[in-house]
Amino acid sequence: MRILVADDHRILLDGIAMLLSSIDGVEVVSKHTNGRQVLTALEIEPDITLVVSDVQMPVMGGIELTLQLRERFPHVKICLLTVADQPEAIKEAIRAGADGYVLKNAERSELETALSMIAKGNKFYSEQVLMQLANEAGIELIPDAGKPQKIAITQRELDVLKLIAQEYSGTQIAERLFISPTTVETHRKHLMQKLGVQTTIGLVKYAIKFQII
Repeated sequence: MRILVADDHRILLDGIAMLLSSIDGVEVVSKHTNGRQVLTALEIEPDITLVVSDVQMPVMGGIELTLQLRERFPHVKICLLTVADQPEAIKEAIRAGADGYVLKNAERSELETALSMIAKGNKFYSEQVLMQLANEAGIELIPDAGKPQKIAITQRELDVLKLIAQEYSGTQIAERLFISPTTVETHRKHLMQKLGVQTTIGLVKYAIKFQII
């Protein structure tokens, strides 16, 4: 796994790079102090698998970097490693398309798990991050609740569920998925029936609980 690292605090940057380099199968190709440098490096560095980036950096921060990666280098994964644990920052990262969101107080084992899951094409949000989202939504979240039961959810219903969990309105969902608001509402009702929930908050709880977003 070939990785680029970005953090504007050089001592932290060196420490993060050293930690990542000590993980089996990981090669830290280069270190950068802002997102723009990362984009420049990606233009010349072949076969980069993942970018590990701070959120708050000068010139270009992690959220804008995530948006740029999705547009210009969609094959490159990004894990945001940050101290920003506010729900709004987390939701902004999810909306931008971040593959992972890990807090800097995480244990080494959690970071290893995050990199492994992201490399396999999965999303990873640390337990603290999920708890922050759940608390903000007034949801009681049980972190070790296990895997979701097998429920026959269509791909379109899953698309709608993801956008509902990211707080898009029915009209916004319709515009993003090129369907009518009435169809969005139909999918919402079907999801509630299938998942056994009574409200939109119940749908959000399901999405957070099983890391669908």
